[in-house]
Amino acid sequence: MTRHPFRFRSSEALVCVVALLGCPVPRGATAEQDAVRSAIEKGLRRLDKGAASYVQKRQCFSCHHQATTISALTSASRRGFKPDAARLPEQVKFTLNSFLPRKERILKGEGIPGGNTMAAYALFALENAGHKPDETTSLLVEYLLIRQAADGSWPALMPRPPSEGSSFTNAALALRALKTYGPKPDDPKAAALRTRVDRAFAKGRSWLLSHQPKDTEDRMFHLRALVSAGAQAKAIDTARDELLKAQHDDGSWSQLPELKGDAYATGGVLTALRAAGLSPRHAAYQKGVKFLVSTQKDDGSWFVPTRSRPVQVFFDNGDPHGKSQFISFAGTGWAVLALLETIPES
Repeated sequence: MTRHPFRFRSSEALVCVVALLGCPVPRGATAEQDAVRSAIEKGLRRLDKGAASYVQKRQCFSCHHQATTISALTSASRRGFKPDAARLPEQVKFTLNSFLPRKERILKGEGIPGGNTMAAYALFALENAGHKPDETTSLLVEYLLIRQAADGSWPALMPRPPSEGSSFTNAALALRALKTYGPKPDDPKAAALRTRVDRAFAKGRSWLLSHQPKDTEDRMFHLRALVSAGAQAKAIDTARDELLKAQHDDGSWSQLPELKGDAYATGGVLTALRAAGLSPRHAAYQKGVKFLVSTQKDDGSWFVPTRSRPVQVFFDNGDPHGKSQFISFAGTGWAVLALLETIPES
């Protein structure tokens, strides 16, 4: 059985609590558990508000506003939180509507502004929402098959660090998507497509195993990709240990060695470590959680300074942090997802 990327058994979780938005703290909860729960609740409200605003102002799926929001809302619901019931279906519908009307262009390997990164992140979000294979997922899989490079990688359209530009990001998400949304091996009507998907997966896996990550974005998605590719345990353990060694004394991870730790890198690394089997009880995970709780803003967000050169005219979605609001929104999403992993599913 394929394991959901954010689904773990309650025996692995930090504490046995049921978190309910607006409800009393469970009897016996510690101050630390209460602080984590409070941070999650504030973060979810921030994500909810930003995502609701985005779909009113834009017509296209975004990796920063839909991918982590959909994932966080789903993860939170499984853990007893009560986000706006309408928000998840709204965001999934918005994601689907971003691609299906462009079907003819997408089938030519065109029509997706964010290229492989956008297509792969959309499938990541849909999987986390529990969305079943349909015409849109098949369309996005076809796009990834068309756009895979000869060397097996899925190149980004342009460098917009940290979330766009890394071939490891695209490889992790694309390999996962091919496993999740490719045709079933026993489907006689899809034999030719199954062969293409298997060939693309094998090429992507070969590229992954022959290349080394250079920065934190690379490393956290390199680890995820190794898990999705079914790499040997030794390779996964080595990649996991490299990430653990890069943790700062304050519990954070930074995007680059010369930068301070931030929520985007820290939340992203923690969720990658979880995907590779690290327990949230692990000391390094707990240090990361404390960093996230201590650096959250009163409005529920985490500030992450942008280091990406703009390629579009900036628009204000109403989120905090001005021209750093989009990467900060993504950082908030990863932070919430990392904190949610300390709470068991209800």
